[in-house]
Amino acid sequence: MVDSLSSPDADDLDWGLRAAFGPGSGLHEGLTEAGAGGETVTARLGLHPPRLLRDEPDLPDARVHAAPLGARPKRDARYQVLGEIARGGVGVVHKSRDIDLGRDVAMKVLQDTHADDPAMVQRFVEEAQIAGQLQHPGILPVYELGLEDDRTPFFTMKLVKGRTLSALLAERPDPAADRPRMLRTFEGVCQTVAYAHSRGVIHRDLKPSNVMVGAFGEVQVVDWGLAKVLDASGTPGERSRSNPFDTNIATVRTGDDHSGSLVGSVMGTPAYMAPEQARGEIDRVDERADVFALGGMLCEILTGHAPYAGADDPVASAAETRLTPALERLAACGADEELITLTRACLDPRPDERPRHAKAVADRMATHLTSIDERARRMEVAAAEARAKATEERRARRLTVALSCVVIVALLAGIAAWLAAETRRRERIDTATNRVEAQLNEASQRLGEAQVAPLGATDAWVAARSAGAHLQQLLEPAEVSGGARTRAAAFLAELDQADRDRQLIETIEDVVIRGATHQDRVSWVAMEQQLRATFRDYGIDLDTLPRDVVATRIRESPLTRQLADGLELWIATCFALGGAGDAPRPPEELFQWVSVLFEADPEPVRTRVRELLYSEAPTREQVETLVASIDLATLHPRTLSWLASIYFRTGHPAPLFELYGQAVLLHPGDFMLNFDFAFNLEFAERWEEAIRYLLRCTGIRPRSAGVWRALGNAYREIGDLPASRAALERALTLRPDHRPIEVDLAYTRLEQGDIEIATAMLQQAVAAEPDLARAHCFLGLALQRAGRLVEALAELERCHELGGRNPMWREPSEEWMDACRAELEALESTRP
Repeated sequence: MVDSLSSPDADDLDWGLRAAFGPGSGLHEGLTEAGAGGETVTARLGLHPPRLLRDEPDLPDARVHAAPLGARPKRDARYQVLGEIARGGVGVVHKSRDIDLGRDVAMKVLQDTHADDPAMVQRFVEEAQIAGQLQHPGILPVYELGLEDDRTPFFTMKLVKGRTLSALLAERPDPAADRPRMLRTFEGVCQTVAYAHSRGVIHRDLKPSNVMVGAFGEVQVVDWGLAKVLDASGTPGERSRSNPFDTNIATVRTGDDHSGSLVGSVMGTPAYMAPEQARGEIDRVDERADVFALGGMLCEILTGHAPYAGADDPVASAAETRLTPALERLAACGADEELITLTRACLDPRPDERPRHAKAVADRMATHLTSIDERARRMEVAAAEARAKATEERRARRLTVALSCVVIVALLAGIAAWLAAETRRRERIDTATNRVEAQLNEASQRLGEAQVAPLGATDAWVAARSAGAHLQQLLEPAEVSGGARTRAAAFLAELDQADRDRQLIETIEDVVIRGATHQDRVSWVAMEQQLRATFRDYGIDLDTLPRDVVATRIRESPLTRQLADGLELWIATCFALGGAGDAPRPPEELFQWVSVLFEADPEPVRTRVRELLYSEAPTREQVETLVASIDLATLHPRTLSWLASIYFRTGHPAPLFELYGQAVLLHPGDFMLNFDFAFNLEFAERWEEAIRYLLRCTGIRPRSAGVWRALGNAYREIGDLPASRAALERALTLRPDHRPIEVDLAYTRLEQGDIEIATAMLQQAVAAEPDLARAHCFLGLALQRAGRLVEALAELERCHELGGRNPMWREPSEEWMDACRAELEALESTRP
């Protein structure tokens, strides 16, 4: 017999209640609950009700709404419900009164709409259990976890009369107003989160609206509904318990193999969300995701805006770490350098570069605030000394007048003032120069990291540009030494050139991704034209320059490999269009361009790969000999892809998949390498494996319409039509002007049985692009299934005519025509 309490797949409410409250607490099991249906303790003891203390004054924006009778909790003995405080997506919070103790509490009750959802019951109970075990002044204490008369779970906690940090920030006239109080509030938040981290709990939804500031200044972090309990070991080699006497947090899910969070799911508030959390990388979300959110809160305190304020798509902005506007606002906010540095460290796109946990942030905040206090005390002492000194100087001046030494005293005072001013000027120059030198070192390091980062890894370039912008700001004052200014200016010019080079490389990559992932004639024609335009913008016109000049310019460029790769992709695109019966250039000219490749990029290993790639009939033995002589780890992803593709030409493609498997292990984040692998798996009809690598591509480039289209077609091949439709609709949203996506979506709708909708979509596609062969194919199939056989045959014949122009045409159009003719003949034979 299977114990239902251990089964996370139970689909009724009983499992969630038993998990929270133990055996016997299900809806269909007897439950005797103390106090659930009897009198209060005072009534049972025959005592008078407690004397109630005077109410605390409400703050201006505190709201308690009288709850409708049907919405009030059904617990009628112990608690008196006074009104509704707030309502969220999961629970309702009521202001209630504990009749026995005479105190007001906040009672959170699971909404009726979630009462039959075991997962929601479990998460609701976990929120109470986590908050109940986190005993800290900055976390609302949980008084009781229980069940209503109808078995709806609830828990009660301390009622705080206060305002959210979000409201306090919004009412400031400018970000500098009331900043010391906001920083001390933020320090309290850091201390609270640090305690949670020491107990192995991460919040996952830190933001100003989840921080309450009480009427008497108390700071409390609320809403632990998305909190997660980390493994006892944490991340190997990194987490360590700060307090040896802390005990582990336990919840209804403790010991369960299911984390409760699905890989790829996005939870939290995008405006403060770490990139790994926004990308749904659940296994990478740890204390550093909370540190990122703390950085977002500190950013809003200093600048008045959250990190992704104003973004059209906050989730995408968080996933791709588009922090440049936020970092520019930070640089211009006028706050202390220590605070800006701390904020930038917390908002670092790379989790390993952030402070490890909230305690590190709290310690730095405490140090900064202590230094401010010490600075204020020193200023008070200096002011007192200045007043005393001024008094003495006045006495000295009177004495000087009495002694008739006005000229000498004035001269001495002038010299002293000049010396003091000169000393202060030199100090300012030294301070400004030291800051410039330190930032120059930081920016140089970030540029070095960006230059070795894989293509598409924007985080490193964001960090490099941010460091450069901060360096530029430090150069604005005139009081920086000439040498430091010259070195900084030279570096900024180098950064600007490196960024332009990166943009060229990324432009080539974007063009290829946009064209090659679609595998249709329209996309390939556009890719060929855009690659030529990219080279022309860089100063290499493939249409007008002699080929030897092109080779020389590529060879002498600092981007030799990247430009050679781009030229090779252009040549391959031309060859592919020629294979599809639409050659933009004759084969003889293309082979002359292949010779340019060898001249432009003479690197030995790539030369050996190209010699075999463009040979007339490479053998498997030649390829294996070449692979065995090369250290694959030293090759660029594009070279690995070319190398693997040679196996296909040998007539023995099996080793191709093994080589691609090694390549994606070496470069798991390279989009085109993963896509090329998936494409070859699709060609071999290994659809399940292809889907695995296409899903990886959607994680690397979530806004690439081509990969969503390929994923949708792959899902259709394995019969998962709902997934196919969802993926193709996503592709069409990203690129609504691309008709072939609409044709693929219509085919999936046809396979789902939506014949009328599919027919209308395909008729619209054929009307818009009459030469789209696959549109005629699928329209013919749709008409055939609708019984319109004569029209269907006409469309299939048109499809076969158009497809026959393409030597690479793979659709079985001839079989479809024969089947349609046979059905038409059978129908004709039955007529009288």
